[in-house]
Amino acid sequence: MIRIAVCDDDSKQLHKINDIIFKAFSVYTDDYKIYSFENGKTLLEKNYEEQFDVLFLDIDMPEVSGFDIAMKLRADFSSSFIIFITSYSELVYRSFDFQPFHFVQKNSSVIMENDINDVVARLMMYMKQNQKIVIDDPENGRHAFYYRNIIYIKSEGHYLLYHLQKMENPLRTPGKLNDISDEYEKFDFTRVHRSIIINLRYLDSIDFKIGKLYVSNNSEKIRIPVGSKYAKNLDQKFTEYLRSTI
Repeated sequence: MIRIAVCDDDSKQLHKINDIIFKAFSVYTDDYKIYSFENGKTLLEKNYEEQFDVLFLDIDMPEVSGFDIAMKLRADFSSSFIIFITSYSELVYRSFDFQPFHFVQKNSSVIMENDINDVVARLMMYMKQNQKIVIDDPENGRHAFYYRNIIYIKSEGHYLLYHLQKMENPLRTPGKLNDISDEYEKFDFTRVHRSIIINLRYLDSIDFKIGKLYVSNNSEKIRIPVGSKYAKNLDQKFTEYLRSTI
């Protein structure tokens, strides 16, 4: 369940924002709930009971502003996604200390709706790979990391080698690629070879003529073979991925 908080001291504006957010999230999931607040104090009290995952905050509010809410959340080491809503573009620069995910302009209803739709699309793409997984490496013990940290997974005998960002050596765990490939496709991974699935977020380039692709690991480019039976699906998946992230 994605818990979403919306805070704006203008009740009419709050209702309008709620409607837009409801429609935007419904495109991707029905597993969410929106909580509306007309003041920041009540929001913080509710957040203390159970943290919100996503917060849409009007910056300019009396008593407790959007900045005040964000400051409290970050002081408590909250990892919630904060989206500021404002009519004052000059306030955007003052918000960077609170690590906002994005901004929404509310100068006009059309701009606000477009901004919210864009933010939710980006947010859902980001959250998809922001889930944590745990694997057991017989030699190195148990490791927890996010889907977004995986560059590619290679099958080797009865083991799976997890090649992770900023790790020199892969993690090794018992398993079969056939058993995980369908599940990983939900997180923007795709199979490119009978023994390899890659994370599309790291795909740098493809050369179908020679049957190779390159994934990026910081400044390093890693060459990976592309099986002919997977080439068409890879091309389609990568195109879909690019369209969804631009």
